[in-house]
Amino acid sequence: MLNISEEFIRSVAPNQNAITNGLSLVKKNAFVELGISADKSFIMGECKGSGASNYITSADFFQPDSPVFRCTCPSRQFPCKHSLGLMYAYCGGKEFATVDIPQDVLMKREKAGKKQEKQADESVKTPPKVNKAALKKKIAAQMEGLELLQKIVNGIVQSGLGTLNAKTLRMLEDQAKQLGNYYLTYPQAVLRDFLFLFKEAQDPEEVYSTAVDRLAMLHSLCKKGQEYLAKRLNTEIPADTSSNMEEMLGHNWQLAELKGQGLVQTDIELMQVQFSSWLSEARGEYIDAGAWVNLKTGQVHKTLTFRPVKATKYIRQDDSVFDLVQVPELFTYPGGDMNIRVRWENSTMRKAVATDYKTIQSHAGKSLGEVIKSVKNQLKNPLADKYPLALLHFARIGSVNGSIVAEDGQGQRIVLADANEAFEPLSTMLLELVPQQTLHNGTLLARFHYSHATRRLCAQPLTLITGEGAIRLTL
Repeated sequence: MLNISEEFIRSVAPNQNAITNGLSLVKKNAFVELGISADKSFIMGECKGSGASNYITSADFFQPDSPVFRCTCPSRQFPCKHSLGLMYAYCGGKEFATVDIPQDVLMKREKAGKKQEKQADESVKTPPKVNKAALKKKIAAQMEGLELLQKIVNGIVQSGLGTLNAKTLRMLEDQAKQLGNYYLTYPQAVLRDFLFLFKEAQDPEEVYSTAVDRLAMLHSLCKKGQEYLAKRLNTEIPADTSSNMEEMLGHNWQLAELKGQGLVQTDIELMQVQFSSWLSEARGEYIDAGAWVNLKTGQVHKTLTFRPVKATKYIRQDDSVFDLVQVPELFTYPGGDMNIRVRWENSTMRKAVATDYKTIQSHAGKSLGEVIKSVKNQLKNPLADKYPLALLHFARIGSVNGSIVAEDGQGQRIVLADANEAFEPLSTMLLELVPQQTLHNGTLLARFHYSHATRRLCAQPLTLITGEGAIRLTL
């Protein structure tokens, strides 16, 4: 039996319009013929279309974690609405007649299998080659760019935040654009985030604390980045995989590189426990971020997809996922943060069951003190993520002196409060709407953050994990 669910279809669809149009084809009975192979690895259909003849569409699950979609329609989207409609017809219970797999599909399967075997052999025998001359040239340019960035940061600090007006912001924006010439895309984005704080603020003093954090981060990146690049340039040491310095300096890790560095885990099951998507106007791109629990290790991973505004129709938007994702190869990015970024190419899905949620609960931190200690250690690093995620076990959640708090079994508490950032909708107030029994002896996914207003560490509640399911307070 093919494991095709509505959740799976949404995960492979290029956009919401394609989903809507695919469903519409099924409702209109646009498929005149539906067929499935005897081994149930291949489905195909003939669908009425706007052309002179019907379209032939198919979905080949010969490799379940990497299905292939084909269609004779002129659409450039894969899968197109006809392939999506075909899968919706299958999971909707439409009758499929048994058919033979077309000969051309069998030939393509054989060719794809040989290609995959060849790629696997090459990845083992020959690691990705590095053009040393080009790498040295790039490193030299990055060092020059970091010197420019340090001058910008020093200039802002010496002049003072109070001197930032429309004229100086325009000048600094022009300087930020120059960083792109030095392969420093991430520092450029952080500087633009800093400048955008003052463009949007009604009262600049309200953003001073956040602005100081950004400047401290840029200063630390300049200092540590120059030291790191100097070592690489002079001694030709390999890229550092114990920190995220390479990524912060603008390096885009390829899967072959990560695999060559041994940053891959096999046969992993992931459950998404939080998802958010927002527009970063300063960067000119949409950011899709997901939080995933690794059922084997209990670690909370993060996924990030960046979609430039000008290219949104070409890059599929990520979405909330409620099924369990089974990943043959999970690639992990370098870094020492609590939430290591991950990525994968192929996957299958299955329905989450009670034992999965209980497994997640078993991984949650039983001592709030230990969780807070890990969070504070991360926040001390100016280059680390200031909004780490963690699973924690709580004895109860309730109101104390006008604040909502989570308390562990030892009586230690932490205030639950929203981070009030663009990437996360408000959620704390929604705790009043959940069943009261879920606020006792449960598991909580929380995003920790330092509140400059109250000068204390807080946690924003995102998802409540029970023994039978998950209650998301955001997406």
